[in-house]
Amino acid sequence: MKTCIITGASRGIGKQTALKLKKEGYNVVGTYLNSSDGAKELTEYGVDIKRCDVRSLSDVTSLFDYAEKKYGKIDVVIASAGVSPKQKPFIDATEQELLDTVNVNLLGTAYTNKLAVTKMLSSGGIILNVSSVFGVTGGSCEVIYSASKTGIVGLTRALHEEMQYSSVKVACLTLGLIDTDMNSHLSSQEKLDFCSEMGLDKVPTASDVASEIFSILSSGLSGGEIIPLFMKAD
Repeated sequence: MKTCIITGASRGIGKQTALKLKKEGYNVVGTYLNSSDGAKELTEYGVDIKRCDVRSLSDVTSLFDYAEKKYGKIDVVIASAGVSPKQKPFIDATEQELLDTVNVNLLGTAYTNKLAVTKMLSSGGIILNVSSVFGVTGGSCEVIYSASKTGIVGLTRALHEEMQYSSVKVACLTLGLIDTDMNSHLSSQEKLDFCSEMGLDKVPTASDVASEIFSILSSGLSGGEIIPLFMKAD
C-alpha cells in the first residue's frame, strides 16, 4: 500500500485529494493548522491527520518522521497548503499579509519539498506541488499571491534539475479557478466568467482536481512537468 503526505488537507483541494487517495487504497497522512472540524471529518474516513504549521521546519520534520515511522516508505508528497489574502492593490497590502502569503505558500512548500527529498532520496518517490494560473500569468490585485505561486513553479523546475539523476520525481500543477472557500468572495457569475475565459463551461470543484491528481499519479510522472489543470496551457 502506498503512502502519501498531503499538506493543507483539512479543506478544499487538499481535503478532497486526501479522501480520493484514501478511497483508492493509499495510506494518507494529512495536515491541518486551524481547520479542526475538517480534520475531524477526515479521521472518520480513515485519513491520518496531524497538526502541522508548514511555516515551521521543525513541524514539517516531525510530520515526515511520524509518517515514516508509522508507514515506512513515503511514496507521494502533495504540497497543497496555501493561503490567499484579500484582493487589493499591491500598495495596500500589509506587512503581515505579505509575510503570511510568502511564508505559507512558498516557504511552506520549500520546507515540504526539502523533507520529501530527505526521505525519498534513497528509495524514490513523487513530489507534486500545487501552484496557480496566477503563478503563470500574474493577477491584478493578487500580486503577492501570484509571486508566491510563481516561486513554486520555479522551485519545482530547479528541484527537478537537481533530482533528475535520482528516482525522486518533482512536478507541479498550475490550477485555474476552482470552486473552493478560497474563492468564496467571488460571485457565481464572476467564477463562470473567469472559467469561460479558460474555455470551460462550468466551474471545476476540488473533487474534480482530486480526480485529476489521482489520474496523474496513476499514469506516472517523468519529473519536471508543469501541468496546467482547468486553465489554458501556455
